[in-house]
Amino acid sequence: MFVVIMGAGRVGYLVAKLLEGDGHDVTVIETDKERAQELSLNINGLVIEGDATDPKTLEEANIKQAHAFAALTGKDDANILACILAKNLNPNVYTALRISNPKNKMIFERVEDLKKYFNFIISPEEIAAEYISRSLANPGFNRVLFPKEGAEIVRFEITPESWVAGKAVRDLNLPRDSLIIAIYDRKGNLTIPSGDTKLPEEGYLIVFAKAGVLEDVKEIFERKKPGPSPS
Repeated sequence: MFVVIMGAGRVGYLVAKLLEGDGHDVTVIETDKERAQELSLNINGLVIEGDATDPKTLEEANIKQAHAFAALTGKDDANILACILAKNLNPNVYTALRISNPKNKMIFERVEDLKKYFNFIISPEEIAAEYISRSLANPGFNRVLFPKEGAEIVRFEITPESWVAGKAVRDLNLPRDSLIIAIYDRKGNLTIPSGDTKLPEEGYLIVFAKAGVLEDVKEIFERKKPGPSPS
């Protein structure tokens, strides 16, 4: 997979190194000249000194051939604009948007017209705050946010168009090395599921799965209900 990353700060650098470690091709765009030069010595991919909010810079980074684009600077406005430009230049590119202000994250998740530009939205600050608050409120638990033992915790959205909507967990035929650990309806009510639990018509769920079966799990939860037969 070919990924273009905007921002060579701590988050961008770590993401680039992890992707390269997994065998993916990475290009990084960084506005700061010294940081760009430093990064070029530490990653195998191309490092471009430039502004990813400029379409010419994105084209120089081969955004039209990219499978994914991640805007990971600490500036929300720049990240938002860069994702929109990337989608305009390559409608098929998967965009990951970093938002530092959690309030902005809520807006972009809820406004339908904006969702077409952002496939994945994350706020590292919000994740850190939640992790710290839970650890303080309930001490004594060892928590792993991103386990590296060959498994991942993944979130999937459920919509009325989802094939899984309304189905019982036992009828999904999930791969053996995967498990639904939490289900939330559209109001945010949490259910710890059993085999008889029915998925809501709208909401999301959390799945724990080994890396080897993630593609099969993804296919199940992203499958859509068949449309009406042509007359």
